[in-house]
Amino acid sequence: MNRPSQSSLPVVLKALADPMSLFIFRCIATENLDSEALFRRTSLTPKQYYSRISEIINAGLVNRKNKKHHLTSLGKVVDGLQMTAQKAIDNYWKLKAIDVLGDVPEKEQLIKQLIDDKDLNELLTRKSSFSATISESLLPASTHASRLTKDKKCFNLMLVEDELDTARAFEMILMSQGYNVETFTDSFEALKHFIKLNRPYYDLVISDVRMPGMNGVQLYQKLKSIDKDVRIIFLTALDAAYELASIIPDMKKSHILRKPITTEDFIGVVERALSSSRPISYVPNSPPRR
Repeated sequence: MNRPSQSSLPVVLKALADPMSLFIFRCIATENLDSEALFRRTSLTPKQYYSRISEIINAGLVNRKNKKHHLTSLGKVVDGLQMTAQKAIDNYWKLKAIDVLGDVPEKEQLIKQLIDDKDLNELLTRKSSFSATISESLLPASTHASRLTKDKKCFNLMLVEDELDTARAFEMILMSQGYNVETFTDSFEALKHFIKLNRPYYDLVISDVRMPGMNGVQLYQKLKSIDKDVRIIFLTALDAAYELASIIPDMKKSHILRKPITTEDFIGVVERALSSSRPISYVPNSPPRR
């Protein structure tokens, strides 16, 4: 079950729109269950159950660890909002009465007197603000896709290389070609920066393999778990392509580029990776040295 690299409000709402889907979600929120135990609590056929649990997982609300289902961080937030919505429904009669009041001067004070719940009070008395960020998240995917069309100078690249001189050399090559490049000599700092962006930003990540602390492979796995569509090129001074490809199931030999490399070949690899419609990077294949 693959998750989207970026969930959205319509995707989340659709995943929980069905009453039985919401029941499954609430069961997981209350108690971490494996699929068999969770299925037994429903009145669904296996096909109906797996269709719903797949949609919930694909929306980024639930993950599966040690054979049991758990709410993700997003799922926990949505669960909290769902409980707030339920409290609003429980106060439906009072909310209707507030609407009848209209815009009277004493309205805010009356709301506080009628509604005991703090969260509902804050929502009802908060000034309305429908941000551009939210409105953009509701646009059709095709609208977003059209905005992603860029020329070469708009591509954003992340370079992760612990050797400062090597990092500077690759950075200069990339910048000379008009790319926007952010360089990190610490893989953990690169990861933190990637997370703080909170959205798909980098069109390509170029990372060394052997680094202190978190190595390139570990960085790759973490980035992929956050954004499955991120494109990555590996740079290594080792003959590691065949070994790494055999260890990590979703890694291909074409992900790994042996240093040293000519400027022309390096630029060619970057251009092919960026022009690809698939979330992988392309480099010339070469057999391991004997």
